[in-house]
Amino acid sequence: MIRLLLVDDQQLVRAGLTRIFDGEPDVEIVGECADGDEVARAVARCAPDVVLMDVRMKRVDGAEATRLLRSRTDAPPVLVLTMFDDPEVVAAALAAGAAGFVLKDAPGEEIIQATRAVAAGKGWLDPAITPHVLRACRTAFRPRPAPSGGLSDRERQVLSLIGGGATNPEIAARLNIAEGTVKTHIGSIFTKLGLRDRTAAVIYALRHGLTGDEADA
Repeated sequence: MIRLLLVDDQQLVRAGLTRIFDGEPDVEIVGECADGDEVARAVARCAPDVVLMDVRMKRVDGAEATRLLRSRTDAPPVLVLTMFDDPEVVAAALAAGAAGFVLKDAPGEEIIQATRAVAAGKGWLDPAITPHVLRACRTAFRPRPAPSGGLSDRERQVLSLIGGGATNPEIAARLNIAEGTVKTHIGSIFTKLGLRDRTAAVIYALRHGLTGDEADA
């Protein structure tokens, strides 16, 4: 059972999310918060497995609430709800440690799928907002020299394409390799660099200036 905490300053949004998850046998909504400053207490009280968090709130926004929450050793992963026009806020939430991002107006099944993915320890980055997130992150992160981390040339190419927002099928087509091979390379990249999920890989690539060009090297 996935224990879910809803955080949004609009009651109608929380009600809509409750309807989306109603009837899902593996998800239980254990609490709601009307602003980011309520999250820490709610997490301590409800012990959720995932926090579904809005980015724009009146007192404490989602990025700051995520940063404060992720400073706890036992913090649950945060899945951020965002809109198309929130790339800078999303970049801040990404840097704060959010595990994934899903659009507020995404189909209910996609929100449920994203929640399950994050609960399972995976990342989730909605393809529709990936270009906006990458653009904001390139501005927010000053590139650092990229340590090799023991990566092979092919793994560096794959990581670079991840940083450029490419999906696994797109990486396979770009490098003329099988999609299964792409998945194998990604697993090796995660292990060698100590990355938890694809979201962390995007952050790593952006911070080290790996955003697509290396795939042509």
